[in-house]
Amino acid sequence: MDVTSREIIRRILRHQDAPRIGFDFLGDNPTDFRGAPGASFRHPLYERYAEWGRYPELLEQVPGFSGEVKMSFSGNIFGRFDQKTQGECIKGALQDGWELLDRYELPSLDPDYEAKLAAAQLRGSDRYVLTGLPFAVFAPLRDSRHMDNALMDTLLEPDNVRAFLDRITDLSVQAIRIAGRNGVDGAIIYDDLGMQHAMFFSPDTFRALFKPYYKKLADALHESGMDFFVHSCGRVTDVIPDFIEAGVDAFQFDQPELHTSALLAGEFGRKAAFYCPVDIQKIMPTGDRKVIEEGAVHMVETFKACGGSLIVKDYGNWQDLNVEPEWQQWARDAVIRHAWL
Repeated sequence: MDVTSREIIRRILRHQDAPRIGFDFLGDNPTDFRGAPGASFRHPLYERYAEWGRYPELLEQVPGFSGEVKMSFSGNIFGRFDQKTQGECIKGALQDGWELLDRYELPSLDPDYEAKLAAAQLRGSDRYVLTGLPFAVFAPLRDSRHMDNALMDTLLEPDNVRAFLDRITDLSVQAIRIAGRNGVDGAIIYDDLGMQHAMFFSPDTFRALFKPYYKKLADALHESGMDFFVHSCGRVTDVIPDFIEAGVDAFQFDQPELHTSALLAGEFGRKAAFYCPVDIQKIMPTGDRKVIEEGAVHMVETFKACGGSLIVKDYGNWQDLNVEPEWQQWARDAVIRHAWL
């Protein structure tokens, strides 16, 4: 009997003798994954600004900014220029002071969310069903308070940070429970925590302030029969053991060679899985076929040595990195040729 893609990914995540590493490639290339509708949230005060535009009342709040703006369902103002990219948060809903928290109104879960999941008929999927959670842990604080304030808050305002994250995480748990009872296998959060050389804050700050919220999400996911995927850019190597202890099942690193495949596989490959492209900074942008193919094979073979706890994926926006389609295919083909354990 053939093993389905869904079963292969489950075996990889549980370290249960998968026949090959996993795939999640774009276009006509193989993938073991199927997406699911993400949890949608509503806020009547902000929905009028959901599309990009030049709203005078929003632009008044960001003096000196001349691009397009929109507002997220959390009340944060995002901006961009020349109709490019998804934009960046340029004014947070709580940026002007924590005294705003008492009257801050979070969005509510879309009452049609469960019906959308049910209509997708996910339970019978041969592929592993992965959805995204609307809130991460640090990212909502970074946007709502703005990065400079958020980093100071980790030291000066920990009680306010916790009060905010308690409310945010409760919303995510609502979405998790609905997804779990409608056939979703796993959920991912996107939570950049570092630069190329270090985290934004100390490992001790991470453990004291943020780790409990990762655990709360992990516990809710596991209780709902789902797996927990975490994306982070930056050098978070020091807290990978803490993530695993909190219950993270898979790490989505776009720069695995920032940590090195050897370290990820050797130190953590039997405790967690890794859901990564061939490195998007050191390898893929070179355009050198030999470098790309050898990099892909090295990553695959390194993880095969620890049982194959690897899922190789495409980066979502290769065009932003000027990585040509031909270069992408070199990496995919090399991975596929060496995938079987």
